[in-house]
Amino acid sequence: AEKAGLLSIQVRIDERDAGFLALGIAKATGKPVPVVVTSGSAVANLLPAIVEAFHSAVPVIVLSADRPASARGKSAPQTINQFGMFGTFVKSKIDVTTDHTDLIEVSKVIDSTITNRPGPVQVNVQFELPLLPDSENLAWQPKPPSLKSISKTEIEQKQITVPARGVFIVGDNADPESVQAIDQISQEIGWPVIWEPTANAHMLQNSISHGVVLLQADIAPKVDAVVTFGTVGLSRVILGLLKSAPIHLAIHSATSGSDLPDPVSSAKEIFDCVPKLETKTDPEWLSQWQVLDRKAASAVATALAPDTLTGPSAAQLVWEQTGKADQLFVAASWPVRHLEAYAAKRDGLQVFGNRGANGIDGLISTATGVGIGTSKRTVLLMGDIAFLHDLGGLNLGEGQVQPNLTIVVLDNNGSGIFSQLEQGAAEYQEHYEKVFGTPHGKDLWVIAESLGIPAKQVTTKTELKFALASFEKTPGIKVIVCLTGERKHENDLIKQIVAQVKSS
Repeated sequence: AEKAGLLSIQVRIDERDAGFLALGIAKATGKPVPVVVTSGSAVANLLPAIVEAFHSAVPVIVLSADRPASARGKSAPQTINQFGMFGTFVKSKIDVTTDHTDLIEVSKVIDSTITNRPGPVQVNVQFELPLLPDSENLAWQPKPPSLKSISKTEIEQKQITVPARGVFIVGDNADPESVQAIDQISQEIGWPVIWEPTANAHMLQNSISHGVVLLQADIAPKVDAVVTFGTVGLSRVILGLLKSAPIHLAIHSATSGSDLPDPVSSAKEIFDCVPKLETKTDPEWLSQWQVLDRKAASAVATALAPDTLTGPSAAQLVWEQTGKADQLFVAASWPVRHLEAYAAKRDGLQVFGNRGANGIDGLISTATGVGIGTSKRTVLLMGDIAFLHDLGGLNLGEGQVQPNLTIVVLDNNGSGIFSQLEQGAAEYQEHYEKVFGTPHGKDLWVIAESLGIPAKQVTTKTELKFALASFEKTPGIKVIVCLTGERKHENDLIKQIVAQVKSS
């Protein structure tokens, strides 16, 4: 099929990385992508990527080879009960026997990746010896596939009356049409838009850059209604707002997974598409948010002004320096939360992330897939633990397609996110580092270079800006390691910003 020009094959030596690579390509293109593996534990290694694909509604096809059913349960080598291994994390599955192949049924399973709500499937194929085709059949030419796009059901737009003092909260989604509808409605009724980085709502007219910081500082205006779209809830203050708002309405996009977008069970109603909102507009409501947002922006700029790198300042700089036509893939944990709090609204830039299960595994491979899928310059912003978690993603092998991918690692020698949670309190410090801080003590740029990846280590914003510029025209994968200081100091900085916003 590849020789006939009908598809391209990417090869990885690690099935787990192959699964996340397929996830990234499918996420970027919206087309079904099969990941082909042999039997046994090879299939099991796909589970993390398939879990993410299911919760992110990404069309990945597990095409798993298997031993004949007669070999199952008999201690035959590389034979496990792999059919159905993914349980509820696939939309459908089929076990193709050695003596009968029902192509119609196989096609139905494959088609289900993009019909109704998108998602992964498993096509498990049993093989009997001999495993290779006869030599006279090697000239087989496949038929060109009939490529389909993700289907959308026409849904009637409901009309609903809401209070004047409301906000949109837009989270992770793959539905730009609905985001544009929110842009239009927010302008009509004068509502601000609070956005997460992977919402791709950072360019909307009424977008608020530092809404989360305003909520953390407890100076945001009192909200009477919240309408959410996509996967929301990176920050506890957002979840708290959903709980406290008198009215919470949620929108369940046709391109999202089957889970309801209601993280704290607060939604009074869940719509299938963006409703038409009617209200008696408050002419001062939006301006109140915008005035406070400018104050927050000033406090953030002051706090992040020093040239010495911190996690927030490095994330903010990457956000500002990545080009309009580029792609940014942002990791879970602190990187995405730094952008949620400190990134300003801007034009251009498409943002991706694995927000389905919010895991930090497979991120290098997923971002590689995003870059390969679109052939665009891609920047991956991630933490040091996530980087170490997916080192196999750097091992592309000879002759493989190289993405134009710059990996920016925020290295604070461990996991910093927990310092902001309950376990970061002083009374738990005796055990905090070992269990939650998990320091690694590794020189990450050396590890990257040992795999043949160009790498730089930086300690200032000036150095980071220069490294980003110098790598912009360099092909393939590049790594920039940002030494961001002690995790305690980063945590203190975040608290300081909130305090400054509160007092300004």
